[in-house]
Amino acid sequence: MEADSNAKAARWLEELGAISDESTQLTRTFLSPALGQAKELVARWMHEGGLEVFEDQAGNLIGRLDCENPEAGTVVCGSHLDTVRNAGKFDGALGVVAGVMAVSEIRRRGLRLPYHLEVVGFSDEEGVRFQTTYLGSRQYTGKLGPAELAARDENSISVSDAIATHRPVFPMPPAGRVPLGYVEVHIEQGPVLENTGVALGVATAIAGQTRARIFLEGKAGHAGTTPMTMRRDALAGAAECVLFIEEQAKADKGIVATVGELRIESAASNVIPGRVSFTLDVRDGDDEKRTNFCTDIIRGMEKMMEMRNLTFRIETVLSAPSVQCSPHLSSVLAERVSTRQASCPYLVSGAGHDAVAMAEITEVALLFVRCREGLSHHPEEYASPEDIALAVEVLTDFLSTFPHHE
Repeated sequence: MEADSNAKAARWLEELGAISDESTQLTRTFLSPALGQAKELVARWMHEGGLEVFEDQAGNLIGRLDCENPEAGTVVCGSHLDTVRNAGKFDGALGVVAGVMAVSEIRRRGLRLPYHLEVVGFSDEEGVRFQTTYLGSRQYTGKLGPAELAARDENSISVSDAIATHRPVFPMPPAGRVPLGYVEVHIEQGPVLENTGVALGVATAIAGQTRARIFLEGKAGHAGTTPMTMRRDALAGAAECVLFIEEQAKADKGIVATVGELRIESAASNVIPGRVSFTLDVRDGDDEKRTNFCTDIIRGMEKMMEMRNLTFRIETVLSAPSVQCSPHLSSVLAERVSTRQASCPYLVSGAGHDAVAMAEITEVALLFVRCREGLSHHPEEYASPEDIALAVEVLTDFLSTFPHHE
């Protein structure tokens, strides 16, 4: 590794973290101007590392290092370049930076591998723009379906239209690539590694996830002239739903449920809210438990809103099953980690990752990096340069001796 690899990774992450669609906070969404700028920066690093650069129709950025056999399969690594709103600098970006550094190092060493390597910066994992996740990785795998393509953003632009009108800056990737496996480096987004006192860990599974938007409709009215007993206040109904969701999740050990966004139509301080919508995010490693929980809280909310004389409608935008990481790849990855630290913890990821989509077409492995206080989806998320450098070492080792079988 280069002597300044620690500083390089930190510098790259800072540079990416400065590219945003908003001047006051870090936000990059699917096919936005900031995402385009981020891809141009990463593409430059890829070129400097000796990788060929491609871009598909959905804006996924691909850096490729070919081996001598054109018919060989491809080992893929990477993560996403989009962010949540008011994001930190490490979620997603770390996996792309680590991948570029690792594959560039393999090329620098002149290693002759029996497989091709690709580093992918996926264009959408967080789902901020369309409220449906993994658009980038599902396009990459060829699994983007009609329901996802029909989803619309707040400007009524559909996913299908956004992709159709996107003009890739770089050449389209070669067809017929056969994946041999996928590995993703990501901050843990939880406190286990920090509490254990080690830098790296390996995931065994990724929790299943349900995402939905709930619509409540009552009747708008004058705030000063409508008696309290005659109101059909959609915001009051939403507040009751939010507290009900929290209460039920706390009573169900292990499951997590979040209302992260609430919208009031035609909001004004002197108007009773007539229409309100809010998001619902439910996760658990047990798919049956998650499904039953969602069914129960939906029934409960329907009954409560009926009592308030409010109409209730729900649109499920994502129902992703839990994903098992490859036991074989995870075991080998853990061995690589164990040569660099005292032990390698195994964890279940409560957060979704592009590995979820990639698991539909190939084996996947997920390497976690310790993050301060387990903080993520927050401007203060942080992983140290030393921990990142260790992850890049492990990834370089893993990719250069990938335990593949064609």
